[in-house]
Amino acid sequence: MNYSFDYGKKEKIIARFGTFFFDKVEKNMASLTAKWQIDELHLIDSFSASLVFKGMSKAYGPIVMKFGIHQNDFNSEVEALTFFGDKAACRLHDVDYENRVLLEEALDPGTTLFFEQNIEERLSAFCGLYKKLHSSSGKYTEYVQSLSQPYRHSSYTDWILNVTDYIDKQPSWEEVATHMKRAKAWYLEISEAYQDQSMLHGDFHYYNILKTHKGYKTIDPKGVIGHPIFDIPRYVLNEFWDEKDVDKVDGVVEKVLATLSEALGYPKDLLSKLMYIEGAMAMCWCVEDGMHIHDKEAVLESLDRIYKYTT
Repeated sequence: MNYSFDYGKKEKIIARFGTFFFDKVEKNMASLTAKWQIDELHLIDSFSASLVFKGMSKAYGPIVMKFGIHQNDFNSEVEALTFFGDKAACRLHDVDYENRVLLEEALDPGTTLFFEQNIEERLSAFCGLYKKLHSSSGKYTEYVQSLSQPYRHSSYTDWILNVTDYIDKQPSWEEVATHMKRAKAWYLEISEAYQDQSMLHGDFHYYNILKTHKGYKTIDPKGVIGHPIFDIPRYVLNEFWDEKDVDKVDGVVEKVLATLSEALGYPKDLLSKLMYIEGAMAMCWCVEDGMHIHDKEAVLESLDRIYKYTT
């Protein structure tokens, strides 16, 4: 097929990823669509860390074609998808390493867990998928030993240490740095008690959990290394972070923590600390991404709110 970018989409891609990246994508499009027998392709017009297309392949059926930006992120995603397998994650059909392109299955119907209105159903879906992702205690060690050239992934520890160091150097965000230092201390304490290392999804929230006709699968793993417990809190934050009615938040948090504690076997007080650690890190990343100082009060209110569940 001959795929062409209309002017408006071309300009958006260049604005987000740069001219060099766009030129490379445009140059390789014909050879990739021929290689994978793609005869229908549509750009997903919401850019995040990758450029994504959905379409149809004569060889694979419904597909997603994803152009990666950064080599390390691309390698980590490939390794994570390979490690998790297609029972828990979308199937990885093929990889073009030279051009950093993934060909994956397109999940059908592909609606995100966000659109499931029933909280019990959401929690059940998350717990079921979490157990599939982290089903075997030694699985990661065996996987690394099987590789001819093991790839050094980022770790959850890297994330914590790097963002704490960053926020501690920002003179206008001292109060947020105080939260992050507390979060770091708790993280190091928890890491002593939970030392097993595995492949984590790393971005396991309900926009990356998609419905299929046979259940749910996850997409877009980061492939970070750490104990499986650190794949829990990002989803926990989903369940109440945008709730405007403060009176409802306490009930939601209690239900989520109680349900996950029972289903996954971790103490509620541990889960509440994980939630705080993840929330503090997320807020620091927002600062790093350019959050305006006028938003500091709202950030501190949010951090104070999730801290109270740990006491």
